[in-house]
Amino acid sequence: MNISLKIAQKLPAYIIGAALVTGVAIGGISQYEAEDFLTVEVESKLIGIMESRKAALDSYLGMIQQDLRAMSVNTMTQQSLEGFSTAFDEVGNSPLKTLQSLYITTNPNANGEKHKLDRASDNSAYSDLHGKIHPRFRTLLEERGYYDIFLVDTKGDVIYSVFKELDYATNLAKGEWRDSDLGVVFRDVMSKGGSGALSFTDFRPYAPSADAPASFMASQVKSSSGDTIGALIFQMPIGEINKIMQQQAGLGESGESYIVGKDFLMRSDSRFSEESTILKTKVDTGTTRAGLDGKTGLAEVADYRDIMVLSAHAPLNILGVEWAVMTEIDSSEAFAGVAAIQKISMIVGVVVLLIIGVIGYFLARTIAAPMVNLTNAMNVLAGGDNEVEVPSQDRTDELGDMGKAVQVFKDNAIEKVRLEAEEELARTERATREQEERDREAAANTEAAARQERIDGLTTGFGDTVEEILGVVSAQSTEMEATAQSMSEIAKQTMDESVSVSSAAEQASASVQTVASAAEELSSSIGEISRQVTHSSEISSQAVAAANDTNATIRELATAAQKVGDVVDLINDIAEQTNLLALNATIEAARAGDAGKGFAVVASEVKNLATQTAKATEDIGGQITEIQGTTEKAVNAIEGIGATISQMNEIATAIAAAVEEQGAATGEISRNVQEAASGTQSVSESIVNVRGASEQTGTASGDVLSSSRELAERFNTLQSEVESFLKNIKEA
Repeated sequence: MNISLKIAQKLPAYIIGAALVTGVAIGGISQYEAEDFLTVEVESKLIGIMESRKAALDSYLGMIQQDLRAMSVNTMTQQSLEGFSTAFDEVGNSPLKTLQSLYITTNPNANGEKHKLDRASDNSAYSDLHGKIHPRFRTLLEERGYYDIFLVDTKGDVIYSVFKELDYATNLAKGEWRDSDLGVVFRDVMSKGGSGALSFTDFRPYAPSADAPASFMASQVKSSSGDTIGALIFQMPIGEINKIMQQQAGLGESGESYIVGKDFLMRSDSRFSEESTILKTKVDTGTTRAGLDGKTGLAEVADYRDIMVLSAHAPLNILGVEWAVMTEIDSSEAFAGVAAIQKISMIVGVVVLLIIGVIGYFLARTIAAPMVNLTNAMNVLAGGDNEVEVPSQDRTDELGDMGKAVQVFKDNAIEKVRLEAEEELARTERATREQEERDREAAANTEAAARQERIDGLTTGFGDTVEEILGVVSAQSTEMEATAQSMSEIAKQTMDESVSVSSAAEQASASVQTVASAAEELSSSIGEISRQVTHSSEISSQAVAAANDTNATIRELATAAQKVGDVVDLINDIAEQTNLLALNATIEAARAGDAGKGFAVVASEVKNLATQTAKATEDIGGQITEIQGTTEKAVNAIEGIGATISQMNEIATAIAAAVEEQGAATGEISRNVQEAASGTQSVSESIVNVRGASEQTGTASGDVLSSSRELAERFNTLQSEVESFLKNIKEA
């Protein structure tokens, strides 16, 4: 069925259709580019956060390995292990019962605080050594956040523990906890031959710690002669690992980072759970499997809560133990920006379409209504009613010209009626005239009939020509002008917007390149700082060794001074005995009378010499005591220097780790900035394409304007026809 629409209906339809097609095309391209850019930005940010967490975790675990290696070669650790091993053997037949009773059962501190006891009250060599060594290891544990620190001798005896749990004083070779992870890591590290070799066990429930998740890292300890004397073992700090993984920065309301082991169970706590999720929550997804397979990437999956998340993953290998570092955020939050753009684009599109529709409707009414009124007037005139008023004659456009032409048609019709009336009157008069005038009346009637026929022919031809031209002109004028105006305005607006967006995109690209250059310079500076900090750490280590050597030398000096003091005491005793003997000799000489006078003189001299010797030895003893006091002060001072330098070494190591982490983060920033530069370049190229399409639209609007000019020529033809018609009427 053919549907015939009037111009008043076609015009709004054409305008709205053109606006809809143009708006959908431009809006679709812009929305696609914006959504793609936001998606890439969200994914890059999530991968960057995951890489940052991985780098921080790797750096922290590397610092623990450095601590373990440094402590295993430290003189204090070597001497402590040797001293505790000897004292442990001297405890008695059952060191396990004795030491657990002293440091756990009868320990006045509450459970979880047993490590606060420095020395038991049994006055044993073990407790004396414990009182000296324990505060140092406890300080290390508290500063580093370790759960526990163990010293184990070559026989497998746990001769020392900071935290004092049920594994303390047990034997890892044949005791109750032989098959625990502590026993496994001990046997593994003792089986390795290389210097500095470490062993590590993954998190598993550990019975001595009330089945809490535990992981251990161990290193051999060698004596000064190079012989293996035992092992130093750290129980890993879960709290410090959680601090790294539970950082919220950049993850919004729903994002989190966590570690997954080969069994797909968590190795760190979820920041959304009030209870520990380590070894309890299973995360078996495509991304965790990919991470454990050694792959780095990102995908959208359903997480352990069965919620769709954007999940970034990367592998992490710690001394042969494989983990996957995961960073995830709910898809609804990650793509909230994309959804907002879609919603805004839809709202703007509907509003613009409504505005253009209203404009098109009123524009169509402005053009079509006068044409409808003019057509109605022409239909009335064609029906023979010459009293109708012809509209639009006062307009200055083509519709005004058409109204004026129709007015001429109306005037001619009125003139025709007038002429017909006059002719009828003349015939009536001629009928009453005398016979002599009939020839003249017949001739007059013939001439009038011919004139009337000519007028009718001209009128009919004029009406047909005008009707045809008006139909063509009306359709072409309405459609061409509306289309030309709409397309020209849309093309101009599109070109203006594309130029602005292109300029902004180029400026953004230049800014991003500047940031990238700055990031690369920052990365170079951080690398230089890292090298300087490493050099400082090496110098601090040398200073610690020198301080230890000086300390040993001064202790030898103190020992020598003590020996000299012992000799002086011996001389003093001899002098006192000599003095006593001289006194006895003097008494005996007095008893002998004159015969003993000579002997009395000698005895008196001996007594004087003994007195002088005693005084001299007393002076020497005082000097020796002063030397011993000064030596003890020197020993304490050098120990303080050694401790200070050790702290400087630890600080330098921490700075080096932080600098390394900052270097990794700076590299990630540089890479993300480069990706952002590529994104802005893509946007700029897309805007250039939109600008080209706008130029093509402008060309099309020019073609439409040409059609409008052709329509004007048709109106000129109409005017010529009207003028010719009027001229012929006048001549007739």
